Amino acid sequence: MATGRKSFVSRHLLLALLTMRALTVADYAAGERIPDVHSTSFADQAVNLPTDLWGKAAGILVLGFSRGSREAVTGWATKIAGDYRASDVVAYYELPVVASVPGFVRGILLRSIKSSAPERAHKRIVPITTNEAEWRTVVHYSQPDDPYVLVVDGQGNVVWQTQGEPTDAAYAVLKQQVEALKARVAR
Repeated sequence: MATGRKSFVSRHLLLALLTMRALTVADYAAGERIPDVHSTSFADQAVNLPTDLWGKAAGILVLGFSRGSREAVTGWATKIAGDYRASDVVAYYELPVVASVPGFVRGILLRSIKSSAPERAHKRIVPITTNEAEWRTVVHYSQPDDPYVLVVDGQGNVVWQTQGEPTDAAYAVLKQQVEALKARVAR
């Protein structure tokens, strides 16, 4: 019995520590505004951020700055799509940041990303071809192969951020942040 109780306490303590780490990251970026995006999705739809977030409770942005981040970006996108693909009040985008990639290589890279993504995801994948330095500042860029995940409000203000692999604990905190924004808008 005592061992079961210890295990229960240990699991909850670990969850609390992971949540505190994620919330600390949230404070790190809270209040910053995302740079403007005027681009076209892989489905050939114009995307203008933060304008396209107006009227939404929340936006979830998953940014990748390197080829090494692609698998983790896809992992985040899969989790997010499971909960928010059909949402009318939550928008999410995958944003491969390719602004610093030379033009002759950029096309090859974008075709590779597009061909590896399921067609249903194409409207949510929007290459970032400008403002890379601004994006690096907003996400507090430190690890080139990490994905960077932002939860933003309808005006494009960052309310939460994390980086790295899509763990269950980090995703649970992301969902809490999104649901809190949805509840705030519903009032």
